[in-house]
Amino acid sequence: MLTIKIVKTLISSLLIVLFISTSAFSITDEDEQEIISVVSQQLQAFQEDDFEKAYSFASPIIKKIFPSPKAFGEMVVGQYQAVYRRKSVNFGNISFRDGEPSLEVYLVDPDGEFVTAIYSMQQQENGEWLINGCFLTQAESSEI
Repeated sequence: MLTIKIVKTLISSLLIVLFISTSAFSITDEDEQEIISVVSQQLQAFQEDDFEKAYSFASPIIKKIFPSPKAFGEMVVGQYQAVYRRKSVNFGNISFRDGEPSLEVYLVDPDGEFVTAIYSMQQQENGEWLINGCFLTQAESSEI
């Protein structure tokens, strides 16, 4: 009788942990569309040299590292030419890295090189999605 109770408790505990961990790594279709929209709007702001608007999509962590739109813009122009002056863009899948959603974006940089940008996203307390980082890698042309 005691072992049945222990087994039931263990199973219940495992189901709760499974439910919590599964829901922690999922987003709604609405969240997915919002994430794509945020990244798309920031990319458009860069095309227009509107660093203030582009900066508005950065998370508080990024804003601590780059305390002004000017500093943020200088970093992007200097280190992220594929993001700043892309020739083309295609949005890929959202996956989870370190518990946070990341959007794959396939770009062609000003020199015609294929680049994959991995945008790490962070949901704010008010539900808003902001960009928490961007990592660039050389892409295979088939990804574009």
